[in-house]
Amino acid sequence: MAGLSARPIPPLRSTQGWREVPIEPVAEPMVRVAELAGRVLEEPAYHGMGLPGAEAACWLREEVADRLTRVAAALPGGMMLLVWDGWRALETQTALFTGYAAELTGAHPDWSREAVEEAAARFVSPPSTAPGCPSPHLTGGAVDLTLADADGRPLDLGTPFDAFVPEAGARALEDGRPPGIDPAAAASARELRRTLFWTMHDQGF
Repeated sequence: MAGLSARPIPPLRSTQGWREVPIEPVAEPMVRVAELAGRVLEEPAYHGMGLPGAEAACWLREEVADRLTRVAAALPGGMMLLVWDGWRALETQTALFTGYAAELTGAHPDWSREAVEEAAARFVSPPSTAPGCPSPHLTGGAVDLTLADADGRPLDLGTPFDAFVPEAGARALEDGRPPGIDPAAAASARELRRTLFWTMHDQGF
């Protein structure tokens, strides 16, 4: 882990960069994460939360699933991957976006609808089935995951699942410790984030 965790996460492109990726339809089957060999586990978070349309299993396109298997095999120290979400129904994506937009409206009643939707889109993709620009999770090619220990328990990467805060950004711990985070915990989370980033990067994510 020392080699991976010592490599800082480099500056990243805007999270809207996925909109520039050409969409090319492929006849590729969906694979259930729980059926993958190796150190990949699933824990369908949105189904557990009761979100509309959320599946009781995590599904990914076959190529994405194959890459995840290779990522897990390359993780150091018996670590595992814990997948929270893959393919999403439009109903689920809509519930996520509108739910977060409603939270923002309640916290900022003076914001316009456009301002609320722009702020919401920083963390949740607007629901879209447009052939040239679908919401990423609707394609089965996007995945939400974290690192877990050898017993499948999530490791602490600094923020909980779906924390819509700046500290959740991949590089948030690279440029110093955010207020309120213990220095030792921040250093550990930074190393784990680097390990996850570079291991996935090496498999084409």
